[in-house]
Amino acid sequence: MLRGFDGEDGRERSEVFLGEYFHSLDGKGRVVMPSSFRRRLEDGCVVTKGQDGQLVIFSAEDFEKKASEVIERPQDRGGRRFSRTVFGGADLQTLDKSGRVLVKPDLREFADVETATEIAVIGVFDHVELWKKEVYLADRETGDETYLDVEA
Repeated sequence: MLRGFDGEDGRERSEVFLGEYFHSLDGKGRVVMPSSFRRRLEDGCVVTKGQDGQLVIFSAEDFEKKASEVIERPQDRGGRRFSRTVFGGADLQTLDKSGRVLVKPDLREFADVETATEIAVIGVFDHVELWKKEVYLADRETGDETYLDVEA
C-alpha cells in the first residue's frame, strides 16, 4: 500500500488498493481479500454492482463518499433508477477472521460468478473489483491495447 499519498479530498490516504489477484470463490460464496487490502476493509465494507458487470467493494468510509455522489445526481427517472441499482444491490459486510468477504447470491448472479470457481480480485486505487476471471482477462486485454494506443 502507498502511504502518505494525498487523496482528491485533501486528506492523507494511508492506503490504496493496487494489484491483480486470482482467488477462489468458495462453496459458501466467500472470497479471500488479499492481505494488503484487509486493513482498509476491516471496519466494514460494501459490496455492490459495478457498471461493467463486475462487483465493486468499497470500504464503509469510501462508500459514504460514493453514496453522496449518487445522491447528488439529478433525481429524474434515470437518476432514481441508478440510485436503486447502487443502493438496492448493495450489501454491508464485515471480513471474517480469515479475511474473507461474503458475496450474496444475487450479486454473484449479477457478475456471473459461481461458487467453487476462480475469480479476479482487482485493486483500483479507492475500491476493489471482483470479476468473472474470463471476462476480466478479456477486458484487461482490450484495456492493455487501448493503453498502448494512448499518447502520454
